[in-house]
Amino acid sequence: MCAIAHQLEAAGLPTTLIALVKPHAEKIRPPRALWVPFELGRPLGAPEDSRFQRRVIKAALKLLGNQATPVLNDFPEDAPPDNNISNYDENWVCPVSFNSPSVSDHDTHATRLAAEVSLLVPWHEAWKRKHGRTGFGLTGLEPEKLADFFGSFADGHEPGALLPGSETANTFKLGVNDLLTFYQEAANAQPGAVGNTAEINSWFWNETEAGQTLLAIRKIGGGKDPKLDFVIKRLTVPHVAEVIINK
Repeated sequence: MCAIAHQLEAAGLPTTLIALVKPHAEKIRPPRALWVPFELGRPLGAPEDSRFQRRVIKAALKLLGNQATPVLNDFPEDAPPDNNISNYDENWVCPVSFNSPSVSDHDTHATRLAAEVSLLVPWHEAWKRKHGRTGFGLTGLEPEKLADFFGSFADGHEPGALLPGSETANTFKLGVNDLLTFYQEAANAQPGAVGNTAEINSWFWNETEAGQTLLAIRKIGGGKDPKLDFVIKRLTVPHVAEVIINK
């Protein structure tokens, strides 16, 4: 959207947009952008909260009055709770309990992540049967393949191309999104296992091997590949997760 905004402005059309990933907006510098501290996929905050959503839209449209560009403003409010899933009396509990991993010479991110993913595959299949759809599949790879890629990367092995013929930097973020979606859908597959976004994110980043693997990769970085290094260090862990990690 940031790049499209530049093209529209060049054609004489004033633009404003809502940015969910601040580093993208800072890098591409669209004429006018409002950064919102919400989770990916929810540029207006929690669903079915028209008052809050209207405030976000008005803040974005207000930027059209700025003639001196580029402008990147921060929206001053956090998203309200999702009332559709947070009004349950019982706390959310993940249907799969992961034992604390044992440490040995042969216990690696790759082996632990592979074992964890194998536990969740049946739950993800249950999700797809129940809902008839899935948000998983941006890369077209099976979860086991993603586990092998990210686990090996976290163990210090040189990453190859996640998808044949594609740069790792271009597909790395898609792989992260697929892994997150796989875990979120699998965790919510058990009947009655309803958790709000904050609870699921806290579970993923604090309690799963997948979360620890991605955090380990962020520490490693992209080495000599500047594009991959930028994606890993700036985009692997979403802003909303930074607040809840080890909270």
